[in-house]
Amino acid sequence: MAEKLNPELERRLKALENPAEQGADYDTVSWFWLIFLGVVLPVIVLIWGWQL
Repeated sequence: MAEKLNPELERRLKALENPAEQGADYDTVSWFWLIFLGVVLPVIVLIWGWQL
């Protein structure tokens, strides 16, 4: 048996599902920082740590 959602939660979910409310995708600068901080920098730190 499915429970009824809180009306406020249901309103927020509908707002999130609306494509007009989702905003733009990442720009080039954001992709650079995501890749640099999430992949490149950790690899550099790992290699640096192995050298010690």
